[in-house]
Amino acid sequence: MAKTIYSHFIFLLSISILLFFSETTGGLKRSLSFELIYRYSPRSPIYYSNLTDSQRFEDSLLHFENRFLQLNNSQAMSVGYEITAIRPRIIFYGSLYMVFLTIGTGNGTIGYYLSIDTGSYLTWTQCKPCINCYPQNDPYFDPHQSPSFIDISCSHQNPCPQGNYHCINNRCHYQVGYIDGSYTKGTLSKDTFGFRSSHSDYPEFIEGLVFGCSHDSQLVVPSHGYPSGIISLGLFRESFAMQLINHGSQGRFSYCLPLRGSTSMSFLRFGDDIVQRGPVQTTPIEPSQGVCFYYIILNDISVGTKRLGFEPGMFARKPNGSGGFIVDSGAAVSRLITPAFERVKKVLRAYFRHRNFVEVDPTKYGISLKLCWLFQPHYQSLMPSMTFHLQGAEMSIAWQSLFHIVQQKGIFCFAMLPLETLTILGAYQQTNTRFTFDVLQLQLAFNPENCEHDSQP
Repeated sequence: MAKTIYSHFIFLLSISILLFFSETTGGLKRSLSFELIYRYSPRSPIYYSNLTDSQRFEDSLLHFENRFLQLNNSQAMSVGYEITAIRPRIIFYGSLYMVFLTIGTGNGTIGYYLSIDTGSYLTWTQCKPCINCYPQNDPYFDPHQSPSFIDISCSHQNPCPQGNYHCINNRCHYQVGYIDGSYTKGTLSKDTFGFRSSHSDYPEFIEGLVFGCSHDSQLVVPSHGYPSGIISLGLFRESFAMQLINHGSQGRFSYCLPLRGSTSMSFLRFGDDIVQRGPVQTTPIEPSQGVCFYYIILNDISVGTKRLGFEPGMFARKPNGSGGFIVDSGAAVSRLITPAFERVKKVLRAYFRHRNFVEVDPTKYGISLKLCWLFQPHYQSLMPSMTFHLQGAEMSIAWQSLFHIVQQKGIFCFAMLPLETLTILGAYQQTNTRFTFDVLQLQLAFNPENCEHDSQP
């Protein structure tokens, strides 16, 4: 076990994780920045060099698209700055991210890869005794080896947190189910989370974070040994994002995703490590009882200069919980609710037909998208952008983030898909834009940015 801890820590040293503490007039400030690495990047531990870019894109669509919704949804810095910068490594896993961190203290301190999920309400990892667990490369967390581990107890006088927890044998239990059939069950617990420090031979810790100790879990999507669980960023009081409010994040986290194929580093940033450059727009986040997704209000869509004029309520949440528009970097591509997708499809067909592009059948090229066309000379100058007309803001999506280019097959495809239940802004359409979520002010800020430069302070 000691050898495992040592190897994980040496690994973290090699990727330059930074941690600095300093006192300011306002007290201790802390900012956290997790490095983002695309799953198919050579820096990824599950990198397959024999896959083409098109095969990697298809893999993200076919194997990870159903991991972004939960069943509880009724349908899911530099030295010298006066901040603390915690920079554990994150890996873009399929359509999700993972962070490497440690849980526990003493002999129970073990490192884990956990997927980051903006649609989850609880951080969890697999724990001993594992009644029914999926295989993972990291050892299962052993609560008995960590002296700082606490099971959250309950009684009639001291009930479990409201919502998703139940008191069984004087301990709080949780159960999370996912749309694809994956699930996790276990006990609500607290322990110390550790981050490697570059100025010391020892990790720095955040004590007493609530998480789920899973004794029964299953992932339908093949995991290849990763992840060991999930770090939650959802709108729920036990999520990682909400708990970090008490540790200097100011309730804010942010990311900027480079275009696919980029080899540049980018980061998931918290608190004072967030820098917004250029014109920033804001739109309100709509909270919903019992739901931890980030809903914003979408009123209409434009393709190029043509505003489509969707009827009011097309993208609104319905009384039964269906509908709405969520921002979710866990979805590989955006999804438009089916009636809206059909109208956008009609407009795009007319647009490209007018410019003499030849439409082709995606299935004949092994593509899972719905609309594809053949290249023609100087096609880049003819490509349309798209605009999402939000409440109080206009979000422009450049054509490079709107279409999937398959160079070796001589085609390009509209990189959105239909969905019956709701509309989702996925990772492909979020590239080269900084998104900053404020869970205290319930506000989403965004601005165009060259995410190739995100590694700069």
